Amino acid sequence: MGEKLSPFVYWGQKSDIVSLKVDLREVIDPKVDITEDALTFCSEGHGVQGQNRYQFHLNFYLPIDPEKSKYRITERGIEFHIAKKGAEVWPRLTEDKVKYAWLKIDFDKVYYEESEEEQNDMISNEEEMMKQLEKELKSIESDVPDFKIGYLFLYNLFQFVGFTYITVALIIKYTRLGEAALKTGFETVGTQLMVVQAVAVMEIVHPLLGIVKTSAIAPFLQVLGRNFSLFVILYHEPRLHTAPAVFCLFFVWSAIECFRYPFYMLSTLGKKIGFITWLRYTAWIPLYPLGILLEGTVGIMAIPLYEDTEMFTLQLPNSANMAFYFPYLLHAYLFLLLFGGYQLLNYMYSQRKKVIGVGRKKKSA
Repeated sequence: MGEKLSPFVYWGQKSDIVSLKVDLREVIDPKVDITEDALTFCSEGHGVQGQNRYQFHLNFYLPIDPEKSKYRITERGIEFHIAKKGAEVWPRLTEDKVKYAWLKIDFDKVYYEESEEEQNDMISNEEEMMKQLEKELKSIESDVPDFKIGYLFLYNLFQFVGFTYITVALIIKYTRLGEAALKTGFETVGTQLMVVQAVAVMEIVHPLLGIVKTSAIAPFLQVLGRNFSLFVILYHEPRLHTAPAVFCLFFVWSAIECFRYPFYMLSTLGKKIGFITWLRYTAWIPLYPLGILLEGTVGIMAIPLYEDTEMFTLQLPNSANMAFYFPYLLHAYLFLLLFGGYQLLNYMYSQRKKVIGVGRKKKSA
């Protein structure tokens, strides 16, 4: 048998009546029993715990008139009109001084000439309700970190598997074909790389949403630069697909991630392996500058090709009445690549100094 669920019940009174409002929608087959001393309710409906069966029982403070009492079902709940036998303001609704967390005050129907005892009961009842609400909110909040940890771990695992596949595929291709493989980089892993790089946009979103407590600048520079090279420059110019520089660029991009994502997975779980940490903050030293050099090489190779095809270029006259020369953007991209690359390398150096440099100082001390 599961735990009995009770809906929220709001009550108020006048000198001759008690009003009850049961917060339960989509009521199915309600069972109501009103006697001189009590009210028993049971029904299927949509309440605070979703679609469930709800019930409650109330022993009234004083006898009521069941013949004159009635109820009606509305779209927002069930409303009870309980007729008192005598014209008297009750100090509380129930016979016993029991504080029900689901029983709340309907301030729209409160009789304001209450006794001090009634006022204290109302306040105590509200305090009890607030305590339960705070407890429920805390339980919900406690589930959020678990969800965040699970999400970040699965995200990093997905990226690690994806980039590892790309790295291994390129190594196998080069092992089998030798230098001829250098012309097959895009053909071999172009689609897979576009998938993981599209997903990598989330690394800009994570810090912006507060999912991770790091700056969004470094991932913005890295992800934006890579995706511009991949989705704009390379994807739309097939003559670049067979360039050996593209094969090398793809290998460098994926190789660095094979060290980065295991570190992130361990960090998500609150664990740390010294060798993995060292690789994360050391492997970038040769690979990041090499990647920037190769991105610049691909950008330089693309300029005459896009001058030839005039793709993405707008010439006057046109309906927009504006001109745009895409090769100029490629020139600007090369300068931005140098600036962004410098910022990224400087950031990684400061992070390495903070993480690994501190460890060395401790050893020397």
